[in-house]
Amino acid sequence: MKTMRHFRFGLVLLVLAVVAMSCNKDHYNVSNVHGVNAEGEMLLPLASGSYSLMDLMKHLQIDSLIECNASGDMSFGYFYERFGAVKGGDLLRFKDWSYQEHFVIENLKSGLSQRIDTIVRVSQTIAFESDHIRVLAAKIKSGHCEFSLTCNAGSFWEVVVTSPDLKDTEGHELRFVFQPQMGPASFSFEGMQYQTDEANALCLNYEYHLVVDELQVHELAIDAQVSVTDLALSEMRGYVDSYASCDHIDTVFSLFPANMSGNIKVEDALITLRGRNTFGLAARLAIDTALVWGENITPYDLFAPMPITIDMPSNLSYSEVYRQSFSGWIDAHSGYAMASSLFTVNPDGVNDMVAVYDTCNIDMRVDVSIPFSFKISDMKYSDTVNLRLNEIEKPEMIEALTLELAFNSTLPMKLGGTFMLYDSNTGRITDVLLDEAALIAASCDGQASVSTVEIAITDERMEHALQSDHLIFCIDLDTEAHDVSLNADQGLQFFAKTKVKYKGIVE
Repeated sequence: MKTMRHFRFGLVLLVLAVVAMSCNKDHYNVSNVHGVNAEGEMLLPLASGSYSLMDLMKHLQIDSLIECNASGDMSFGYFYERFGAVKGGDLLRFKDWSYQEHFVIENLKSGLSQRIDTIVRVSQTIAFESDHIRVLAAKIKSGHCEFSLTCNAGSFWEVVVTSPDLKDTEGHELRFVFQPQMGPASFSFEGMQYQTDEANALCLNYEYHLVVDELQVHELAIDAQVSVTDLALSEMRGYVDSYASCDHIDTVFSLFPANMSGNIKVEDALITLRGRNTFGLAARLAIDTALVWGENITPYDLFAPMPITIDMPSNLSYSEVYRQSFSGWIDAHSGYAMASSLFTVNPDGVNDMVAVYDTCNIDMRVDVSIPFSFKISDMKYSDTVNLRLNEIEKPEMIEALTLELAFNSTLPMKLGGTFMLYDSNTGRITDVLLDEAALIAASCDGQASVSTVEIAITDERMEHALQSDHLIFCIDLDTEAHDVSLNADQGLQFFAKTKVKYKGIVE
Protein backbone atom coordinates (compact mmCIF):
# COMPACT_ATOMS: atom_id res chain seq x y z
CA MET A 1 0.00 0.00 0.00
CA LYS A 2 2.71 2.91 0.47
CA THR A 3 4.56 4.13 -0.41
CA MET A 4 5.75 0.79 -1.55
CA ARG A 5 8.69 2.30 0.18
CA HIS A 6 10.09 1.71 -2.96
CA PHE A 7 9.94 -2.06 -3.15
CA ARG A 8 13.68 -2.64 -3.19
CA PHE A 9 12.91 -6.24 -4.03
CA GLY A 10 16.28 -7.84 -3.31
CA LEU A 11 16.45 -8.88 -6.96
CA VAL A 12 18.86 -5.98 -7.47
CA LEU A 13 21.46 -8.26 -5.97
CA LEU A 14 21.43 -10.41 -9.08
CA VAL A 15 22.49 -7.66 -11.37
CA LEU A 16 25.07 -6.18 -9.05
CA ALA A 17 26.60 -9.60 -8.59
CA VAL A 18 27.49 -9.54 -12.25
CA VAL A 19 29.27 -6.21 -12.01
CA ALA A 20 30.69 -6.46 -8.52
CA MET A 21 34.16 -6.01 -9.92
CA SER A 22 33.30 -2.39 -10.70
CA CYS A 23 33.03 -1.35 -7.07
CA ASN A 24 35.74 1.35 -7.28
CA LYS A 25 38.66 -1.07 -7.00
CA ASP A 26 42.27 0.10 -7.41
CA HIS A 27 43.73 -2.12 -10.10
CA TYR A 28 47.33 -3.24 -10.39
CA ASN A 29 49.87 -0.71 -11.66
CA VAL A 30 51.66 -2.08 -14.69
CA SER A 31 53.72 1.03 -15.45
CA ASN A 32 57.14 -0.09 -14.26
CA VAL A 33 58.04 -2.87 -16.69
CA HIS A 34 61.79 -3.21 -17.36
CA GLY A 35 64.16 -5.83 -18.77
CA VAL A 36 61.58 -7.87 -20.59
CA ASN A 37 63.00 -10.24 -23.25
CA ALA A 38 61.57 -9.62 -26.67
CA GLU A 39 60.64 -13.30 -27.00
CA GLY A 40 58.76 -13.36 -23.68
CA GLU A 41 55.30 -12.36 -22.53
CA MET A 42 54.21 -10.59 -19.35
CA LEU A 43 50.89 -11.65 -17.86
CA LEU A 44 49.76 -8.70 -15.78
CA PRO A 45 46.65 -8.73 -13.57
CA LEU A 46 44.31 -5.78 -14.05
CA ALA A 47 41.43 -6.56 -11.70
CA SER A 48 39.88 -9.35 -9.71
CA GLY A 49 36.98 -9.88 -7.35
CA SER A 50 35.11 -12.62 -5.56
CA TYR A 51 31.65 -12.00 -4.21
CA SER A 52 28.87 -14.09 -2.76
CA LEU A 53 25.31 -12.80 -2.77
CA MET A 54 25.47 -12.27 0.98
CA ASP A 55 28.62 -10.17 0.52
CA LEU A 56 26.73 -8.01 -1.93
CA MET A 57 23.79 -7.64 0.44
CA LYS A 58 26.13 -6.34 3.12
CA HIS A 59 27.78 -4.03 0.60
CA LEU A 60 24.35 -2.65 -0.35
CA GLN A 61 23.46 -2.39 3.36
CA ILE A 62 20.23 -4.33 2.87
CA ASP A 63 21.32 -7.56 4.57
CA SER A 64 18.99 -6.68 7.46
CA LEU A 65 16.07 -7.10 5.03
CA ILE A 66 17.15 -10.59 3.98
CA GLU A 67 15.94 -13.76 5.63
CA CYS A 68 18.33 -16.66 5.17
CA ASN A 69 17.90 -20.21 6.49
CA ALA A 70 20.64 -22.70 7.41
CA SER A 71 20.82 -23.94 3.82
CA GLY A 72 21.40 -20.44 2.48
CA ASP A 73 17.95 -20.15 0.89
CA MET A 74 16.86 -16.54 0.92
CA SER A 75 13.80 -14.34 0.79
CA PHE A 76 13.44 -10.61 0.81
CA GLY A 77 11.40 -9.15 3.67
CA TYR A 78 9.94 -5.66 3.45
CA PHE A 79 7.43 -3.89 5.65
CA TYR A 80 5.63 -0.59 5.53
CA GLU A 81 3.77 0.99 8.43
CA ARG A 82 0.93 3.45 8.12
CA PHE A 83 0.37 5.09 11.50
CA GLY A 84 -2.83 6.99 12.11
CA ALA A 85 -4.89 5.91 9.12
CA VAL A 86 -7.67 7.08 11.43
CA LYS A 87 -6.80 9.18 14.47
CA GLY A 88 -8.94 9.66 17.54
CA GLY A 89 -8.06 13.33 17.45
CA ASP A 90 -9.71 13.59 14.01
CA LEU A 91 -13.05 12.60 15.53
CA LEU A 92 -12.77 14.72 18.66
CA ARG A 93 -12.80 18.09 16.93
CA PHE A 94 -15.75 20.44 16.63
CA LYS A 95 -16.47 22.96 13.96
CA ASP A 96 -15.88 26.63 14.78
CA TRP A 97 -19.12 28.46 15.39
CA SER A 98 -20.51 31.83 16.46
CA TYR A 99 -23.91 33.26 17.27
CA GLN A 100 -25.45 36.67 17.91
CA GLU A 101 -28.20 37.61 20.31
CA HIS A 102 -30.28 40.78 20.36
CA PHE A 103 -32.56 41.79 23.22
CA VAL A 104 -34.14 45.04 24.45
CA ILE A 105 -35.18 46.70 27.72
CA GLU A 106 -38.24 48.95 27.33
CA ASN A 107 -38.41 52.41 28.87
CA LEU A 108 -41.60 52.23 30.87
CA LYS A 109 -41.53 55.99 31.50
CA SER A 110 -41.39 57.13 27.95
CA GLY A 111 -40.41 60.77 27.56
CA LEU A 112 -39.00 61.00 31.08
CA SER A 113 -35.34 60.82 31.96
CA GLN A 114 -34.43 58.05 34.40
CA ARG A 115 -31.35 56.29 35.76
CA ILE A 116 -30.98 52.53 35.32
CA ASP A 117 -28.69 50.29 37.36
CA THR A 118 -29.85 46.74 36.86
CA ILE A 119 -28.75 43.18 36.15
CA VAL A 120 -30.15 41.37 33.14
CA ARG A 121 -29.92 37.56 33.29
CA VAL A 122 -30.03 35.49 30.12
CA SER A 123 -29.51 31.75 29.57
CA GLN A 124 -28.50 30.30 26.24
CA THR A 125 -27.99 26.69 25.20
CA ILE A 126 -25.72 26.21 22.24
CA ALA A 127 -24.83 23.05 20.33
CA PHE A 128 -21.31 22.01 19.35
CA GLU A 129 -21.31 21.03 15.69
CA SER A 130 -19.87 17.61 14.82
CA ASP A 131 -20.64 15.06 12.12
CA HIS A 132 -19.12 12.15 14.02
CA ILE A 133 -19.62 12.25 17.79
CA ARG A 134 -22.33 12.97 20.35
CA VAL A 135 -20.62 13.82 23.63
CA LEU A 136 -22.03 13.51 27.14
CA ALA A 137 -18.81 13.85 29.12
CA ALA A 138 -15.35 14.93 28.06
CA LYS A 139 -12.02 16.46 28.93
CA ILE A 140 -11.36 19.49 26.76
CA LYS A 141 -7.98 19.66 25.05
CA SER A 142 -8.27 23.11 23.47
CA GLY A 143 -10.78 25.80 22.67
CA HIS A 144 -11.14 29.57 22.71
CA CYS A 145 -14.33 31.51 23.50
CA GLU A 146 -14.69 35.23 22.75
CA PHE A 147 -17.42 37.70 23.78
CA SER A 148 -18.23 41.18 22.53
CA LEU A 149 -21.18 43.44 23.49
CA THR A 150 -22.67 46.68 22.21
CA CYS A 151 -25.46 48.85 23.57
CA ASN A 152 -27.34 51.82 22.08
CA ALA A 153 -27.22 53.74 25.38
CA GLY A 154 -25.32 53.51 28.63
CA SER A 155 -22.66 50.94 29.39
CA PHE A 156 -22.07 47.64 31.17
CA TRP A 157 -20.45 47.65 34.54
CA GLU A 158 -19.49 44.04 34.14
CA VAL A 159 -20.65 40.78 32.62
CA VAL A 160 -20.50 37.42 34.37
CA VAL A 161 -20.57 34.19 32.35
CA THR A 162 -21.21 30.87 34.09
CA SER A 163 -21.99 27.34 32.97
CA PRO A 164 -23.14 24.30 34.94
CA ASP A 165 -21.70 22.08 32.18
CA LEU A 166 -18.07 23.22 32.54
CA LYS A 167 -15.84 22.73 35.58
CA ASP A 168 -12.17 23.43 36.16
CA THR A 169 -9.60 20.90 37.36
CA GLU A 170 -10.68 21.48 40.97
CA GLY A 171 -14.35 20.87 40.20
CA HIS A 172 -15.44 24.51 40.35
CA GLU A 173 -18.10 25.64 37.93
CA LEU A 174 -17.02 28.00 35.17
CA ARG A 175 -17.22 31.66 36.19
CA PHE A 176 -15.81 34.33 33.88
CA VAL A 177 -16.08 38.06 34.60
CA PHE A 178 -15.20 40.83 32.15
CA GLN A 179 -15.95 44.50 31.40
CA PRO A 180 -17.26 44.99 27.85
CA GLN A 181 -16.22 48.63 27.74
CA MET A 182 -12.63 47.38 27.71
CA GLY A 183 -13.28 45.64 24.38
CA PRO A 184 -13.83 41.97 23.43
CA ALA A 185 -12.92 39.42 26.10
CA SER A 186 -12.06 35.74 25.89
CA PHE A 187 -11.20 32.66 27.92
CA SER A 188 -9.77 29.22 27.19
CA PHE A 189 -11.57 25.89 27.58
CA GLU A 190 -8.27 24.01 27.88
CA GLY A 191 -8.21 21.45 30.69
CA MET A 192 -11.90 21.88 31.64
CA GLN A 193 -14.23 18.99 32.30
CA TYR A 194 -17.46 18.92 30.34
CA GLN A 195 -20.61 17.04 31.30
CA THR A 196 -24.15 17.40 30.06
CA ASP A 197 -27.49 15.59 29.85
CA GLU A 198 -28.00 16.60 26.23
CA ALA A 199 -25.28 15.49 23.80
CA ASN A 200 -23.08 18.25 22.37
CA ALA A 201 -25.05 20.92 24.24
CA LEU A 202 -23.55 23.68 26.38
CA CYS A 203 -25.59 25.92 28.68
CA LEU A 204 -24.21 29.41 29.21
CA ASN A 205 -25.69 31.84 31.76
CA TYR A 206 -25.05 35.57 31.40
CA GLU A 207 -25.44 38.34 33.97
CA TYR A 208 -25.28 41.76 32.32
CA HIS A 209 -24.79 44.50 34.94
CA LEU A 210 -26.18 47.50 33.03
CA VAL A 211 -25.71 51.15 34.12
CA VAL A 212 -27.46 54.10 32.39
CA ASP A 213 -27.31 57.57 33.95
CA GLU A 214 -30.24 59.01 31.95
CA LEU A 215 -32.31 56.71 29.76
CA GLN A 216 -34.06 58.85 27.20
CA VAL A 217 -34.68 56.34 24.41
CA HIS A 218 -37.85 54.29 24.13
CA GLU A 219 -35.91 51.02 24.48
CA LEU A 220 -32.43 49.86 25.40
CA ALA A 221 -31.00 47.57 22.69
CA ILE A 222 -28.23 45.11 23.52
CA ASP A 223 -26.30 43.03 20.96
CA ALA A 224 -24.10 40.15 22.12
CA GLN A 225 -21.79 38.07 19.95
CA VAL A 226 -20.12 34.83 21.07
CA SER A 227 -17.67 32.72 19.02
CA VAL A 228 -15.84 29.47 19.78
CA THR A 229 -12.77 28.35 17.82
CA ASP A 230 -10.36 25.38 17.86
CA LEU A 231 -12.53 23.30 20.19
CA ALA A 232 -11.13 19.77 20.58
CA LEU A 233 -11.35 17.02 23.18
CA SER A 234 -8.61 14.81 24.56
CA GLU A 235 -11.16 12.19 25.63
CA MET A 236 -14.93 11.71 25.62
CA ARG A 237 -17.77 9.43 26.62
CA GLY A 238 -20.72 9.31 24.33
CA TYR A 239 -21.66 7.98 20.93
CA VAL A 240 -19.66 7.67 17.71
CA ASP A 241 -21.43 7.75 14.39
CA SER A 242 -19.90 5.98 11.40
CA TYR A 243 -16.70 7.83 10.45
CA ALA A 244 -14.62 7.20 7.32
CA SER A 245 -11.17 8.36 6.26
CA CYS A 246 -9.67 7.92 2.79
CA ASP A 247 -6.09 6.82 2.22
CA HIS A 248 -4.41 7.28 -1.17
CA ILE A 249 -1.00 6.32 -2.54
CA ASP A 250 0.21 7.42 -5.95
CA THR A 251 3.95 7.02 -6.32
CA VAL A 252 6.88 6.09 -8.54
CA PHE A 253 9.26 3.52 -7.13
CA SER A 254 12.76 2.63 -8.31
CA LEU A 255 13.94 -0.95 -7.91
CA PHE A 256 17.30 -0.60 -9.63
CA PRO A 257 19.83 2.13 -10.45
CA ALA A 258 19.13 4.31 -13.46
CA ASN A 259 21.55 2.35 -15.68
CA MET A 260 19.44 -0.80 -15.42
CA SER A 261 16.37 -1.60 -17.46
CA GLY A 262 14.16 -4.58 -18.19
CA ASN A 263 11.52 -6.66 -16.46
CA ILE A 264 11.50 -9.16 -13.62
CA LYS A 265 8.75 -11.62 -12.85
CA VAL A 266 8.11 -12.13 -9.14
CA GLU A 267 6.70 -15.54 -8.24
CA ASP A 268 4.49 -16.23 -5.21
CA ALA A 269 5.32 -13.13 -3.20
CA LEU A 270 3.28 -12.99 0.00
CA ILE A 271 1.58 -9.80 1.20
CA THR A 272 0.29 -9.82 4.77
CA LEU A 273 -1.77 -6.98 6.23
CA ARG A 274 -1.70 -6.49 9.98
CA GLY A 275 -3.96 -4.00 11.69
CA ARG A 276 -4.11 -2.36 15.11
CA ASN A 277 -7.43 -0.76 16.06
CA THR A 278 -7.19 0.92 19.47
CA PHE A 279 -10.68 2.39 19.28
CA GLY A 280 -13.15 0.69 21.58
CA LEU A 281 -15.38 -0.17 18.64
CA ALA A 282 -15.13 -2.08 15.39
CA ALA A 283 -13.56 -0.77 12.19
CA ARG A 284 -13.42 -1.84 8.57
CA LEU A 285 -10.92 -1.46 5.72
CA ALA A 286 -12.06 -1.42 2.11
CA ILE A 287 -9.40 -1.54 -0.63
CA ASP A 288 -10.71 -0.62 -4.05
CA THR A 289 -7.41 -0.05 -5.89
CA ALA A 290 -3.93 -1.58 -5.61
CA LEU A 291 -2.21 -1.35 -8.98
CA VAL A 292 1.38 -1.86 -10.13
CA TRP A 293 2.65 -1.17 -13.64
CA GLY A 294 5.71 -0.11 -15.59
CA GLU A 295 6.79 1.39 -18.89
CA ASN A 296 6.32 -1.92 -20.70
CA ILE A 297 4.07 -3.61 -18.15
CA THR A 298 0.30 -3.52 -18.28
CA PRO A 299 -1.24 -2.46 -14.93
CA TYR A 300 -2.37 -5.35 -12.77
CA ASP A 301 -3.94 -5.71 -9.31
CA LEU A 302 -1.82 -6.84 -6.40
CA PHE A 303 -4.98 -8.22 -4.85
CA ALA A 304 -7.78 -10.01 -6.61
CA PRO A 305 -10.64 -9.85 -6.89
CA MET A 306 -11.16 -6.18 -6.08
CA PRO A 307 -12.53 -4.50 -4.06
CA ILE A 308 -11.56 -6.17 -0.78
CA THR A 309 -13.39 -5.64 2.52
CA ILE A 310 -11.52 -6.42 5.75
CA ASP A 311 -12.98 -6.25 9.27
CA MET A 312 -10.73 -4.88 12.01
CA PRO A 313 -11.99 -5.61 15.53
CA SER A 314 -10.74 -3.57 18.46
CA ASN A 315 -7.24 -4.70 19.39
CA LEU A 316 -4.40 -2.98 21.26
CA SER A 317 -1.71 -4.87 19.32
CA TYR A 318 -1.21 -5.79 15.68
CA SER A 319 -3.14 -8.79 14.42
CA GLU A 320 -3.27 -10.33 10.97
CA VAL A 321 -6.31 -9.23 9.00
CA TYR A 322 -5.47 -10.36 5.46
CA ARG A 323 -2.90 -12.28 3.44
CA GLN A 324 -2.56 -13.11 -0.23
CA SER A 325 0.12 -14.26 -2.63
CA PHE A 326 0.72 -12.59 -5.96
CA SER A 327 2.89 -13.08 -9.02
CA GLY A 328 3.57 -10.52 -11.67
CA TRP A 329 6.06 -8.58 -13.74
CA ILE A 330 7.82 -5.55 -12.31
CA ASP A 331 9.65 -2.82 -14.19
CA ALA A 332 13.35 -3.03 -13.37
CA HIS A 333 14.05 0.70 -13.28
CA SER A 334 11.00 2.85 -12.58
CA GLY A 335 7.70 1.29 -11.63
CA TYR A 336 4.43 2.89 -10.67
CA ALA A 337 2.02 2.07 -7.87
CA MET A 338 -1.39 3.40 -6.98
CA ALA A 339 -3.60 2.36 -4.09
CA SER A 340 -6.85 3.65 -2.66
CA SER A 341 -8.58 2.49 0.50
CA LEU A 342 -11.24 3.56 2.97
CA PHE A 343 -11.00 3.09 6.74
CA THR A 344 -14.28 3.25 8.62
CA VAL A 345 -14.82 3.39 12.39
CA ASN A 346 -18.11 1.90 13.59
CA PRO A 347 -19.05 0.90 10.02
CA ASP A 348 -22.37 -0.66 11.09
CA GLY A 349 -23.48 2.41 13.07
CA VAL A 350 -23.81 0.61 16.42
CA ASN A 351 -25.40 3.03 18.91
CA ASP A 352 -23.54 2.04 22.08
CA MET A 353 -21.92 4.45 24.52
CA VAL A 354 -18.14 4.29 24.21
CA ALA A 355 -15.03 6.08 25.40
CA VAL A 356 -12.73 7.63 22.78
CA TYR A 357 -9.32 9.21 23.35
CA ASP A 358 -7.30 11.40 21.03
CA THR A 359 -4.55 8.76 21.26
CA CYS A 360 -6.79 6.12 19.63
CA ASN A 361 -5.58 5.04 16.20
CA ILE A 362 -6.09 2.63 13.38
CA ASP A 363 -2.59 1.59 12.25
CA MET A 364 -1.64 -0.72 9.41
CA ARG A 365 1.48 -2.74 8.73
CA VAL A 366 2.10 -4.25 5.31
CA ASP A 367 4.58 -7.15 5.29
CA VAL A 368 5.93 -8.37 1.95
CA SER A 369 7.91 -11.61 1.71
CA ILE A 370 9.44 -12.33 -1.70
CA PRO A 371 11.17 -15.65 -2.22
CA PHE A 372 14.23 -15.41 -4.43
CA SER A 373 12.53 -17.34 -7.20
CA PHE A 374 11.88 -15.44 -10.40
CA LYS A 375 12.35 -14.97 -14.11
CA ILE A 376 14.36 -12.25 -15.81
CA SER A 377 13.50 -10.99 -19.28
CA ASP A 378 15.41 -8.40 -21.31
CA MET A 379 17.40 -7.07 -18.35
CA LYS A 380 20.31 -4.77 -19.18
CA TYR A 381 23.04 -3.18 -17.09
CA SER A 382 26.08 -1.04 -17.84
CA ASP A 383 29.10 -0.18 -15.70
CA THR A 384 32.83 0.52 -15.90
CA VAL A 385 36.09 -0.83 -14.53
CA ASN A 386 39.21 1.33 -14.23
CA LEU A 387 42.14 0.17 -16.39
CA ARG A 388 45.75 1.33 -16.59
CA LEU A 389 46.80 0.14 -20.01
CA ASN A 390 47.97 3.69 -20.72
CA GLU A 391 50.66 3.31 -18.04
CA ILE A 392 52.51 0.52 -19.83
CA GLU A 393 56.01 1.79 -20.63
CA LYS A 394 57.73 1.67 -24.05
CA PRO A 395 54.52 1.37 -26.11
CA GLU A 396 56.62 1.59 -29.32
CA MET A 397 58.15 -1.81 -28.48
CA ILE A 398 54.86 -3.63 -27.86
CA GLU A 399 54.18 -6.26 -30.46
CA ALA A 400 50.77 -7.44 -29.19
CA LEU A 401 48.29 -7.03 -26.34
CA THR A 402 45.77 -9.64 -25.30
CA LEU A 403 43.07 -9.09 -22.69
CA GLU A 404 41.88 -12.17 -20.86
CA LEU A 405 38.52 -12.04 -19.08
CA ALA A 406 37.64 -14.99 -16.86
CA PHE A 407 34.37 -15.59 -15.03
CA ASN A 408 33.63 -18.31 -12.51
CA SER A 409 29.92 -18.14 -11.73
CA THR A 410 27.34 -20.05 -9.75
CA LEU A 411 24.64 -17.50 -10.58
CA PRO A 412 21.71 -19.33 -12.19
CA MET A 413 21.47 -17.19 -15.30
CA LYS A 414 23.07 -16.46 -18.63
CA LEU A 415 25.06 -13.27 -18.99
CA GLY A 416 26.13 -11.71 -22.27
CA GLY A 417 26.93 -8.31 -23.61
CA THR A 418 29.40 -5.88 -25.06
CA PHE A 419 32.85 -4.85 -23.75
CA MET A 420 34.36 -1.55 -24.87
CA LEU A 421 37.50 0.46 -24.16
CA TYR A 422 37.00 4.08 -23.19
CA ASP A 423 39.24 7.15 -23.01
CA SER A 424 37.94 9.54 -20.34
CA ASN A 425 40.21 12.36 -21.54
CA THR A 426 38.47 12.56 -24.88
CA GLY A 427 35.15 11.09 -23.78
CA ARG A 428 35.18 8.59 -26.62
CA ILE A 429 34.85 4.85 -27.06
CA THR A 430 38.23 3.75 -28.40
CA ASP A 431 37.42 0.14 -29.26
CA VAL A 432 34.61 -2.42 -29.11
CA LEU A 433 36.08 -5.63 -27.79
CA LEU A 434 33.06 -7.89 -27.86
CA ASP A 435 29.72 -7.37 -29.52
CA GLU A 436 26.71 -9.30 -28.22
CA ALA A 437 28.94 -12.17 -27.09
CA ALA A 438 27.80 -14.81 -24.60
CA LEU A 439 30.27 -14.51 -21.73
CA ILE A 440 28.86 -16.66 -18.96
CA ALA A 441 26.84 -19.80 -19.50
CA ALA A 442 23.73 -20.43 -17.41
CA SER A 443 24.28 -22.29 -14.16
CA CYS A 444 20.74 -23.29 -13.29
CA ASP A 445 21.91 -26.44 -11.48
CA GLY A 446 23.99 -24.43 -9.01
CA GLN A 447 27.31 -25.84 -10.28
CA ALA A 448 30.12 -23.47 -11.19
CA SER A 449 30.17 -22.42 -14.81
CA VAL A 450 33.55 -21.15 -16.05
CA SER A 451 33.90 -18.90 -19.08
CA THR A 452 37.13 -17.39 -20.38
CA VAL A 453 37.39 -14.95 -23.27
CA GLU A 454 40.63 -13.78 -24.83
CA ILE A 455 40.62 -10.57 -26.85
CA ALA A 456 43.62 -9.86 -29.08
CA ILE A 457 44.36 -6.21 -29.78
CA THR A 458 46.07 -5.87 -33.17
CA ASP A 459 48.51 -3.22 -34.33
CA GLU A 460 45.85 -0.95 -35.74
CA ARG A 461 44.00 -1.02 -32.40
CA MET A 462 47.09 -0.70 -30.21
CA GLU A 463 47.31 3.08 -30.07
CA HIS A 464 43.72 3.52 -29.02
CA ALA A 465 43.96 0.70 -26.48
CA LEU A 466 46.99 2.24 -24.76
CA GLN A 467 45.13 5.52 -24.36
CA SER A 468 42.14 3.82 -22.72
CA ASP A 469 41.67 4.08 -18.98
CA HIS A 470 38.28 2.40 -18.57
CA LEU A 471 36.63 -0.86 -19.53
CA ILE A 472 32.91 -0.39 -20.15
CA PHE A 473 30.59 -3.33 -20.27
CA CYS A 474 26.90 -3.55 -21.08
CA ILE A 475 25.47 -6.79 -19.73
CA ASP A 476 22.33 -8.64 -20.79
CA LEU A 477 20.79 -11.02 -18.25
CA ASP A 478 18.44 -13.86 -18.98
CA THR A 479 17.19 -16.83 -16.94
CA GLU A 480 16.28 -18.55 -20.21
CA ALA A 481 12.63 -19.01 -19.17
CA HIS A 482 13.65 -20.97 -16.07
CA ASP A 483 12.22 -20.25 -12.64
CA VAL A 484 15.38 -19.87 -10.58
CA SER A 485 16.06 -19.53 -6.86
CA LEU A 486 18.95 -17.72 -5.27
CA ASN A 487 21.13 -18.98 -2.46
CA ALA A 488 23.37 -16.89 -0.20
CA ASP A 489 26.43 -18.93 -1.25
CA GLN A 490 25.99 -18.29 -4.96
CA GLY A 491 28.19 -15.64 -6.48
CA LEU A 492 30.72 -14.61 -9.06
CA GLN A 493 34.50 -14.55 -9.40
CA PHE A 494 36.01 -12.23 -11.99
CA PHE A 495 39.57 -11.90 -13.27
CA ALA A 496 40.95 -9.47 -15.84
CA LYS A 497 44.50 -9.92 -17.12
CA THR A 498 46.61 -8.63 -19.98
CA LYS A 499 49.37 -10.36 -21.92
CA VAL A 500 52.02 -7.92 -23.16
CA LYS A 501 54.42 -9.15 -25.87
CA TYR A 502 57.41 -6.89 -26.64
CA LYS A 503 59.52 -6.62 -29.80
CA GLY A 504 62.85 -6.29 -28.01
CA ILE A 505 64.45 -5.55 -24.69
CA VAL A 506 62.78 -2.96 -22.51
CA GLU A 507 65.54 -1.03 -20.69
